[in-house]
Amino acid sequence: MNKYLLLGLSLALLSAVCFGVHYLVLHSTELSDWWIGANYSLLGMYTFVGIASLVMLIMLFAVDFAMPKQVGFAFLIGMTLKAVASYFYIADGINLLENDFIELNFLIIFFVYLLYDAFVAYYLVNQEEMNAVE
Repeated sequence: MNKYLLLGLSLALLSAVCFGVHYLVLHSTELSDWWIGANYSLLGMYTFVGIASLVMLIMLFAVDFAMPKQVGFAFLIGMTLKAVASYFYIADGINLLENDFIELNFLIIFFVYLLYDAFVAYYLVNQEEMNAVE
């Protein structure tokens, strides 16, 4: 299967599974009522960070195609931009609620997608070694 298609489908699968688990945990612990007082939603946070990871994925694919030896550097630049954009997205929700509900939920989502982005960068950087083993 094409590596680009495989990584894109894995992003969609990761998003669906993590959103479902996160949603079920919040509803089973009766913490979902905290969203009422906020201008954020769980779906909105997953959509924002998912789209940011999709943009990162496309950028890494483009760099891998044009300059494969620069993928690691592109990952660092992309993560810096993603972190700045995430701050601007969540800035209004910081200290909005007394129990840091918004910040903690966003942090969980951000780190899940950070691990995915790091995996993609690792996969693209090390694909020559992986192909030599096969």
